[in-house]
Amino acid sequence: MTIKTILKSTLMSTVLLSNFAIADDDQILLGAFHDYGITKCDSFILENSKLQGNWNLFINKHKGGIDGPTTEVTVTQIYGSKGDTVKIEDTYIQTAKRCFLRNTWTLTFKGSCADNVDANDWYVSNEMPNKDYTTYKNAGGLELHAKEISMGNFKACVQEGSKRTSASHG
Repeated sequence: MTIKTILKSTLMSTVLLSNFAIADDDQILLGAFHDYGITKCDSFILENSKLQGNWNLFINKHKGGIDGPTTEVTVTQIYGSKGDTVKIEDTYIQTAKRCFLRNTWTLTFKGSCADNVDANDWYVSNEMPNKDYTTYKNAGGLELHAKEISMGNFKACVQEGSKRTSASHG
């Protein structure tokens, strides 16, 4: 890597960070997507990927893999606090006609899964006693995979799920 490339990279990072400090969360998020080529899905992104409080944001563009004029970008958000942390990965695909989203999430809670999976919203769809996971479903058909971990007297429940949606450009 040449000195010129390093200086240019440092300058771009400084400008980017100073722009982040000035912009609100929606502008930060949309600006990051625009920088990576997703420019026709703003309302869809803001509807599905609002930044939460105390967030960290990581974004990357996927190269190749999809035929035609498409752009695929993944944003990973991690927010919350120790013992109650949420990790969300949103992969957006912008095609010539539509915007697609595959949203995956991981939630971590202190305590058992029995205490942290709301039986009013989720029912056991597959117990898998010979595995570490239990699969739950809700009335909308979403699946949640939960795994309980124990270390001494400490228990935690790790919950994972995903969904796919799409919308017209806008």
